[in-house]
Amino acid sequence: MLRIGGLLTVALVALAVVAITTKGHSSGNGCVDVTIPYALGGNEIYKCGAAARQFCITSGQPGGFNGSAGRLIATQCRKAGLTFG
Repeated sequence: MLRIGGLLTVALVALAVVAITTKGHSSGNGCVDVTIPYALGGNEIYKCGAAARQFCITSGQPGGFNGSAGRLIATQCRKAGLTFG
């Protein structure tokens, strides 16, 4: 029983180290990372290159994102050096 507890402890520590040291996405250098919160969760959008440029342009146009989601996307597009709308 002690072996199982020890192995479980080692596994949890290893998982914690991976979680802490793994870097997530971020906006910059032509890539956009934005999380849009909703009442029951959210949506993470990560795009780079041509897909990011298209996303930023269309998000700011009629039929795209508006309100607080639009402001979040605009901020991340600017961080990536891309034009919003």
